[in-house]
Amino acid sequence: MNHRYLFLDLRDITSMEHVHRRVYTPQRHPENPILQGENDWERFAALYGTVLRDPQDGTFKMWYLTGPQKDGFVQIRGRRALGNCTLLGYAESHDGVRWHKPVLNQVDVAGSTANNLIDVGRSNCEGFAVLYDQRDPDPQRRYKGFYWEHGGTDTFVEHEGRLIWGQGEGDGMWMSFSPDGIRWDNCVKNPVIPLGSDTTQSLVWDETIASYVAFGRMGANGRRVARATSRDAVHFDEPTMVFDTDQWDEEGTQFYGMPLSLYEGMYLGMVWVYREGVDGRIDTSLACSRDGIDWQRVGDRETFLGLGERGSWEDGMVRISQHFVVVDDEIYLYYGGVEGPHTGRKFAQVKRTHAPAIGLATLRRDGFVSLEANDQPGAMLTKPIVVTGDHLHVNAASHGHLIAEVTDDTGAVLPGYTSLPMVKDRTDAALRFDRPLAALQGHTVRLRFHLKRANLFSYWFT
Repeated sequence: MNHRYLFLDLRDITSMEHVHRRVYTPQRHPENPILQGENDWERFAALYGTVLRDPQDGTFKMWYLTGPQKDGFVQIRGRRALGNCTLLGYAESHDGVRWHKPVLNQVDVAGSTANNLIDVGRSNCEGFAVLYDQRDPDPQRRYKGFYWEHGGTDTFVEHEGRLIWGQGEGDGMWMSFSPDGIRWDNCVKNPVIPLGSDTTQSLVWDETIASYVAFGRMGANGRRVARATSRDAVHFDEPTMVFDTDQWDEEGTQFYGMPLSLYEGMYLGMVWVYREGVDGRIDTSLACSRDGIDWQRVGDRETFLGLGERGSWEDGMVRISQHFVVVDDEIYLYYGGVEGPHTGRKFAQVKRTHAPAIGLATLRRDGFVSLEANDQPGAMLTKPIVVTGDHLHVNAASHGHLIAEVTDDTGAVLPGYTSLPMVKDRTDAALRFDRPLAALQGHTVRLRFHLKRANLFSYWFT
């Protein structure tokens, strides 16, 4: 399958002269926060969940974490439960900005089912990763949910002066299935992985290995990221740790989570960088991988989405979720925001005036990283690439010029295959050559891009 070539890593590049990689920052939506807790059963809204756009009707669907109250007990599903339990909220939107919370009549909270809560799992789900799986022939399994279910329904223990869920039989990573993302069936023997993961999770289908791949903390022994695979989304292999801090990270740094997406043939992770030993805050940077096992940090590890203004609802934690959504020429990145630092060894207690809420940030299509040249002309030569279409497209912003050459393996330009200069800002521009690119279909070539006052975000064939 054709995919776009991005510059998250340097794997597709042979050489660069007078160009550098630039990492971009998404823009916060002016209507943020776009979703907040506003009912008795949802004192907060945390994106330990998923946002998807239904390919059938275009509806945006959000699964988010919430709960009824901070302390004490409440009746849930007709049973006594901790008020700080985590429940799964659901919302829909036509534009991805303005959200509606439908009454689902599924979960009884304090004697009423008139709420937007989804009945899934057992009692206390967390980090609900949703995969819309078009390839599954069973329409009842079209939506797949992977999450941590923990805590016996009536079992509580005291921890640091407060009651929390105790260890319950069947705790671990659960799978549930749904035809529509609203009505879920726990039709398999759970847990599918008998380990916990106190963070958000991710679930993707990797065509290259014909397997479902799950990511979370399960088996990673702390705040780091583990990976497990399955052929059927039921029987998973033993998780192994694949992503952790290294000697270049500041002491006290941890990875609170790394929700991810498969984007243009690559794993792209949203790294929740937790500076527990520094300021106690969490923001998001980028990591990428070709196989989900070997990861590298993008750029110079700069922050991708930073914290909000001091005193705001997002000045302490900013955590982008998995499965960002491509909408025309933009990418919608949904994130959870929290005021103040995370409680920990440096901040035993944190007073908050804003409840956790959910925001939206937008980015140019493919706009994570560009190759940039300024007044001094630069060039980039690709590694060998097979021509798979009749046209070469670029996503670029050119205020000087951008020219592409098709070369042989030595870098010598093929006659008739120097493009006309591009001087415009386009997310999709087909370059023009004197000779038809179709004549080279199936041939292995190299591409050389010449840039002056230009940024190249991606290139691809159609």
